[in-house]
Amino acid sequence: MSKKIIAVAAAAALALAGLVAPANAAGSSLTITDVAPTDVAQTGLTSTTAFEVAVPSQDVLRATDTASRSVLALQIATRSNSAAVAVTSTGAVKLITAAQLAASTTTTATGTQTLSLTSNDSGVVTFYAYNTSTSAGSITVVESGTTPASNTVWVKGTTDANNAYKLTAVSPTIAGIGSLVEYTATVVDMFGNAITTATVKSETLGGDATGADASMGYDSVAKVYEGDFTNRTTAGAVALLVSIAVSADTVKAFGAKTTSVFVNINGQDLQAAVAALQAEVAALKADYNALAAKWNKRVASKTAPKKAVATK
Repeated sequence: MSKKIIAVAAAAALALAGLVAPANAAGSSLTITDVAPTDVAQTGLTSTTAFEVAVPSQDVLRATDTASRSVLALQIATRSNSAAVAVTSTGAVKLITAAQLAASTTTTATGTQTLSLTSNDSGVVTFYAYNTSTSAGSITVVESGTTPASNTVWVKGTTDANNAYKLTAVSPTIAGIGSLVEYTATVVDMFGNAITTATVKSETLGGDATGADASMGYDSVAKVYEGDFTNRTTAGAVALLVSIAVSADTVKAFGAKTTSVFVNINGQDLQAAVAALQAEVAALKADYNALAAKWNKRVASKTAPKKAVATK
């Protein structure tokens, strides 16, 4: 083990020693002797300092010590040799064994949230974890025994614009001629995590509509990409095309990829449309009043008291 790995492992082990519940005897905690990849800077002690590892973007689990890794390797030192160890995870964190990692058929669907392991004759057990979400999830390791020992660490996934997989766009379908038309878009990766750094483009086709955003800006409060354009000056249709410049490879397990969206917008003279609607409403109201008057007259004729007939 390199000096760098030893330093990281030692720091993690010392930090995690503080996670022992007060009811446990002194020295009864499990320790993490190695966390790979070695350039992990986080402590993993809380959800806000979770170990970070890239989401498995191509449905491939990689445990290499490179930027493309998608799996975190954890080596646990138990208190005794050949000890039974139970591992559980929360959130979108999944666990796999070394044998599963080595199998050619292993994908993101392989992992589970529980593992039952046994440490070797040197008191060491190794397993692997990945997270398909950018929200942190926990991993708890428990060594059975008279006085159970445990530790918890946190792991979160990271994603970026290269993982853009699904684009959606929202725009009005009717807009006034010459008016400002506002529209929004969202981009997520193959696991539904929001992508906030994508290059989202838009353009219009039809009439003399102008000003569509060549690069839509991201609103961190509304959590959408925003754009607008000036609608055509004559009545007619405008097609709005919203697209992303960079996207991930299509993977069957992740479903169809969407990188562009067309929205049809009908440019209308809204004042004229309102006037036409008002005229229709007035005509319907007149028809209703006429029918109501006719109905009321008919009802009144049936309910009027009959004249008395004189008798001799």
